[in-house]
Amino acid sequence: MRRLYLDHNAGCPLRESARRELERRLGEPLGNPSSAHAEGRSARRVLEEARERLAPLLGCRRDELVFTSGGTESNVTALGCAGDDRWIVHSPIEHPSILATLARRGNVRALPVDVEGHVDAGAVAEGGPAPALVSVGLANHETGVIQDVAALATAAHAAGAALHCDASQAFGKLPLSFRELDADLMTLSSHKLGGPVGIGALIVRRGLTLRPLLLGGEQEGGLRAGTEAAALASAFAAAAEEATARLPVDGPMWARWTARLRATLVAMEPSIRFNSPERGALPNTLNASFRGRSGATLVQRLDLEGVAVSHGSACASGARRPSPVVLAATRDEALARGALRISVGPANTDEDVIEFPARLARALADVAERARV
Repeated sequence: MRRLYLDHNAGCPLRESARRELERRLGEPLGNPSSAHAEGRSARRVLEEARERLAPLLGCRRDELVFTSGGTESNVTALGCAGDDRWIVHSPIEHPSILATLARRGNVRALPVDVEGHVDAGAVAEGGPAPALVSVGLANHETGVIQDVAALATAAHAAGAALHCDASQAFGKLPLSFRELDADLMTLSSHKLGGPVGIGALIVRRGLTLRPLLLGGEQEGGLRAGTEAAALASAFAAAAEEATARLPVDGPMWARWTARLRATLVAMEPSIRFNSPERGALPNTLNASFRGRSGATLVQRLDLEGVAVSHGSACASGARRPSPVVLAATRDEALARGALRISVGPANTDEDVIEFPARLARALADVAERARV
C-alpha cells in the first residue's frame, strides 16, 4: 500500500536541496567553528554563509540570527527575556514548549482567543500588571490560524513589552519579514520546512538584552553556548531558499488541496466541524473534528490505512488528552477530542488528495462501529 504523508506540520520530509547540501558539507573536513586553525576557519565560513543566506529570506540582519538546536530551544530561550519576576502574556494555543515552560513559573497571563483562535491585541494591556514579554505564534501548529502579529507588536510595545513570535510553522508557508512584523524575537525551525532535524534559529532584535539558556561558551555572540552545527545550518539555508522560491507556486496549490478536502469531507460527513478558518489560515493546514470519535484513535486507524496525520502537536503525541488548541478556541471537549490535523506539503501530489478521503471513510466507519460495541 502506498503511504500518504499528510503530517507536514509535524515535520516536512528532507528537501532534495537540503540533502545535497548536507551530504556536501559532511564530506568536507570541517572543524570546530570556534577553532583558530584552517579547519575551524572553514567551518566558520560555512556557518556565516548560512547566516547570510537566511537573513534576507527572513527580513532581519545577519547578526540578529542566532542558531539553536530547534524551535523548542528557541522558544524557551526567548521566554527568558522577561527574567524571573516580570510578567509574560501569551495566547493559550501556543506550542507545548511555551506552555510547559510558562506553567513552571509565576506572573503569567493568558490572552483570550475567539472561536477561530484569534488573539485580540487590545487585551494585551488589560486584565493585569504590565507585561515584560508578549509571546504569540504567527501561525498555529494545529489549526493554522494566522495572528495579526504586527498589531500585537504595537500593543506590546505600547505596554512597554517585547514581542516574541513563534514562526516555526509559518516560515516556508507564508511570506515572512521580521522587520515588517516589528517583532523583537522570532523562533524558527529547520525541519518544519524541509531542512534537517536538529537546527533552528532565534532572531533577536539588535539591542535587546537576552539571558542565554545554555552557558559555557561565547558562541553565537554569547547568546548560545555549544559548538555550532555548521553543516546543519548550511542545509537549513538551502531548504529555506527552496521553500521560499517555490512558495508562489506551492502556496496556491496547497490551498487548492485543502479547499478540495474541505468540500469532500463535508459531503462525506455533514456533521464535521472545521477548526481551521477558511480564510486567515496556513494554506496547507486543515483541522477538523468528528463528533463521537476520538481523534487519537483515528490517527492510529488511519496509520493502518497507510496515512500519516495528527491529532495535535507531535510534541504531545503520547497524550490522549483533548486538543488544547481546539479546546481553548471552542470550549467544547467533544470537538477537542475528535480533532484531526491534516497538513499537506512538498511530499504530496494531487493523487494523494484524491485518495485520502476513501481511506478516511473506512477509518471513520471502523472507529464508529467499534464505539458502538
